[in-house]
Amino acid sequence: MTIAAVVLAAGASSRMGCPKPLVPWDGRPLILWEVEQLLGSGVDEIVIVTGCKADEVRRALGSGGRYCVFNPRWPQGRATSLAAGARALLAPGRNRPEGVVVQNVDQPTRADIVDRLIEEFRLSHAEVVQPAYQGHGAHPVLLDGILLEAMANASEATLGLHGVLEGRKPYRVPMDDQPVVALDLNTPTALAEGRRLFGLP
Repeated sequence: MTIAAVVLAAGASSRMGCPKPLVPWDGRPLILWEVEQLLGSGVDEIVIVTGCKADEVRRALGSGGRYCVFNPRWPQGRATSLAAGARALLAPGRNRPEGVVVQNVDQPTRADIVDRLIEEFRLSHAEVVQPAYQGHGAHPVLLDGILLEAMANASEATLGLHGVLEGRKPYRVPMDDQPVVALDLNTPTALAEGRRLFGLP
């Protein structure tokens, strides 16, 4: 079973005040830390969708810049980045993955959490697998590869990922002992809380 990951890292980060992919995280840019976690998981391939500050993000990734796909429509919303990532995975000559982890750059996760979702995906045969924290859906989300076309057609008008998931009941994996799955790094205050939850300086 092949698993891909699409990391959405194209936004302007207006509430953070600086590009979220580049914020310091355990001694390196956040986006680089996230790629390291994915490489340490059961994920087989990675697509990073860039937009705002794309050149800086690519440079921060070093050799990991090869995973980057630029989304020229990024100012139109996150759904366009989801679509760009899905289209990259559907490109001619590329093997369709059986599962796709969708991760927002401002919602970092660990390799062991990704691996737990992959294992549950294999066992449940569900179209969508998602962590649950205190009864609510959390992140990242793992989708069956058969949904790539729906992801590639996502738009703000169709509510992006929410539109793809509409009518599909996610198989939720309780993770009340993992508050990081509910983390959203939107502001400097949230960033400090995120570092605390991950046990980082």
